[in-house]
Amino acid sequence: MAIEKIIEQKVQEALANLNITPAPPPPPTSLKFIDLFCGIGSFHYSFKKLGWECVMSCDINEAARNTYQKNYGVVPMGDIVEIDPSTVPAYDILCAGFPCQPFSQCGFQKGFEDERGTMFFHIMKFVRAKHPKIIILENVRALLAHAKGTTFKRISEELVGAGYVLTHKVLTCSDYGLPQMRKRLFIVAVSSTDPLALSIDKVLNLEEYKKTTILGDFLGRNFAKTLAYTIRCGGKRSPINDRHNWDGYYVDGQEYRLTIPDTLKLQGFDPEFKLCGSEREKWHQLGNTIPTIFTDIIGKNIQKYMQSGR
Repeated sequence: MAIEKIIEQKVQEALANLNITPAPPPPPTSLKFIDLFCGIGSFHYSFKKLGWECVMSCDINEAARNTYQKNYGVVPMGDIVEIDPSTVPAYDILCAGFPCQPFSQCGFQKGFEDERGTMFFHIMKFVRAKHPKIIILENVRALLAHAKGTTFKRISEELVGAGYVLTHKVLTCSDYGLPQMRKRLFIVAVSSTDPLALSIDKVLNLEEYKKTTILGDFLGRNFAKTLAYTIRCGGKRSPINDRHNWDGYYVDGQEYRLTIPDTLKLQGFDPEFKLCGSEREKWHQLGNTIPTIFTDIIGKNIQKYMQSGR
């Protein structure tokens, strides 16, 4: 037996005789992140639970900024176009749920020809200024097929050219315990020099978090449907059988419309979460947000593989 193991064994025996429990190892150093196009802060909501620190956030929508400040005590900056990335404190993770309308099947699909579609290139300014360890991007799944795949190819090439390896996956809320049909595309890029790059193929392997929940059990009412429609900004109060309807359901044979508390829960937020602005602005914020189940399990998986080192 090596001398180091003998010493460790003697120390443990001595502590046992004194009835002293060794102190647990110190927790991992808190990661720092920035939250671009933050909305009401799905990334912040989940990452705060992991002990990670937000050093900067931004969003062009005033009501969303007010909601963010109300719940997290952080004042988001405004238009990303007007922010100098070199002035942002150092950070480990860049998060961005960048505008999806230019790529969505519900829109005109102008992509990079739409001013909102160019927001990705503003993200890349932040990437090049600070070269964070990890980049997490979120958008609609239609981005993968947009312009016959050339849009996603361009995004991938930009990230690889900046020194990253990446993985991507389309995730569905209902696979992980939120009974909603919403699907979202996530792209995770890791600096090729960071040890986590060796686990890049595992980061979005989320099988251990899979869980099935039906809508009635989740909201405590006898819904005819087992899953909620995708929550979105448009279509509210459409006729219940209209293709634009997402908030109308049959409960015990009667028409029922989702409330704001219902929708907060279906997007993964606690009942205590406070929304700012008019009723219309509150619904808009809920339709735009990323369901927190996604940011929660991705954050947990990143932490797991960063701690394991493989």
